[in-house]
Amino acid sequence: MTRIHFAADHGGYELGRALQARAIEAGHDVVWHGADELDPGDDYPVFAIRVAAAVVEEQDAGVDAFGVLVLDEAVAGVVAANKVNGARAVTSTSPRAAMNARAVVDANVLVLEGIAYEESAWLNVAAFVTASMEASVTRGRQILQIEEYENSGTIEGWAVQLEPEQIAVRHE
Repeated sequence: MTRIHFAADHGGYELGRALQARAIEAGHDVVWHGADELDPGDDYPVFAIRVAAAVVEEQDAGVDAFGVLVLDEAVAGVVAANKVNGARAVTSTSPRAAMNARAVVDANVLVLEGIAYEESAWLNVAAFVTASMEASVTRGRQILQIEEYENSGTIEGWAVQLEPEQIAVRHE
């Protein structure tokens, strides 16, 4: 069972709650990180960082976990969530793009606009949490290069020697 960490600001609150309900109905383990009620004065960084940190912590512990943020301005949420070491947040406008984000960069946080149609948003979420990273040496090496830079500020090339059995764990 996949765990999905949800959060929404004032611009995505209604859609976020609707997606949370659909995820529960689909059998996912859901954690809500706020907002607890509609607050026109709330700020997206708090929610983005909460969700991204929870996802990274759980994935590091071996839990099949993803994040979904529903915000007034999705691109701002992508920037904030990506400040968490290990988060790979993306926005998506189609299920194909959501699946591609998982396949190519092993994205772990999906950020949606609060004005999206519920059905379209749900199809993006469902595609995102069920897709897997492409099981290839190239993709694994590229992810490790991103992580190397994220952790050390440089790409020295240690990831280039990656062997097939060393690629990132696939989420299924």
